Amino acid sequence: MKAVRKEIHEFFSPGEYLRNMFGELDPAAIESLLHAGIVARIAYVDRRGLPCIVPITYAYDGRAFYGYSLLGGKIEHMAAQPNVCVEVDRVENAADWRSVVVRGTFRRLHADAAVDAVARISDRMRTVAALSGAPVAAWRTFVARSGGAGIAYRIDVSEKRGRYSLPDTD
Repeated sequence: MKAVRKEIHEFFSPGEYLRNMFGELDPAAIESLLHAGIVARIAYVDRRGLPCIVPITYAYDGRAFYGYSLLGGKIEHMAAQPNVCVEVDRVENAADWRSVVVRGTFRRLHADAAVDAVARISDRMRTVAALSGAPVAAWRTFVARSGGAGIAYRIDVSEKRGRYSLPDTD
């Protein structure tokens, strides 16, 4: 137990903190991270008023996130309380990471808009899977793999903020 406490203390010691560079991402870096990602976490409030956060796969067009999910609690809760947050990050290690938090409004899609959203996500997943050498299952959405009926949705972006940490190169 003392070794664990010592490691925690050393990790958070002022000397280690000062050897890392922290800051806010500029708009171009925010857009780059959002366009490069495929997995995010979406935070919403359920009907009891409790916060929830779950992973999603997404496509992003610079103005909105597009998602596709089975009907269930996540979709029902976001429809009831449409103000949500989406978080996308890239973590190399505890001293080298980037994170963007987006606030926005959930909107369920229908007809042609839903078909377009599913096509965006499916195309994005195939592209990323092919480039990364992922298994064939990663080329398809969770809804397609599960065989259930899907619900397409859009998160209209109202605010974007990003932060980063980089280790000192000394």
